[in-house]
Amino acid sequence: MAGQRVKIEVDDQVTLTGEFSEGQKGAAVVLHPHPLYGGSMHNNVVDALARAAAGASMAVLKFNFRGVGGSSGQHDQGRGEQDDVLAATDWLARRAPAPLVLMGYSFGSLVGSAAAADLAGLAGGVWVSPPWVMGPLAPWPAGAGPLLVLAGGRDEYGDLAALEGYMSRLGALGRLEAFPEADHFWWGHESALIEKAQAFLTSVIALS
Repeated sequence: MAGQRVKIEVDDQVTLTGEFSEGQKGAAVVLHPHPLYGGSMHNNVVDALARAAAGASMAVLKFNFRGVGGSSGQHDQGRGEQDDVLAATDWLARRAPAPLVLMGYSFGSLVGSAAAADLAGLAGGVWVSPPWVMGPLAPWPAGAGPLLVLAGGRDEYGDLAALEGYMSRLGALGRLEAFPEADHFWWGHESALIEKAQAFLTSVIALS
C-alpha cells in the first residue's frame, strides 16, 4: 500500500523516510520487522496492517527505521528506534485525528511495546508475531486502550505459551488471536490478518 512520501526529523542526525495516507477516523503508525534481516516498510505484513487501518478509515503512517532505505542514521538494536517511533507518532498526531493506534510486526512489535510507555493517549495496539526469541514484549502501559496480538501457530521465532501468559495479565484489555497454519512470515494469510486487524481497529474507534 503506497502513500504520499514524507520525511520525519528525529534529531539533527536522523531523518526518517515514510509513506502517509490520509484518513478521517483516527491515526495508525505501522512498524516494520528487523532491519538486519531485510525488514523495511515494504513488507507483506506491514502492508496488510496498513490496509487494515485504511479500511477502518484511519490515517496511516509507515516508515523506515534509522539506517533503512532512505532513512539516515544507523541501526541501534532497538534503542534509537524507540525515538523513531516517538517522532513518527508525534508527526502523525499533528496531521491526523485521534484515536492513535500503534501497530508493529516482529521487531516492530518489540520496539513499539518499549516505546508505548512514553505515548500519552494511546488508544490501542496491534502486534503481529512478537519474536519471543529476541526477548519478551514490554508491559502494555496502564491507561492505554486495548491490545490485539496476532500470532502464527507455526512461528519458529515465537512462543504461544509465553504470549498467552503475557496477555492473561492484561485481562479484558488483551486479546490473542492464533492462526494455526501461519508461520512468522504470514505468506498466504494476509487477508486474514487484514480482516482481524480491521475489525479490531473499528472497535477501537467506536470506543474513543
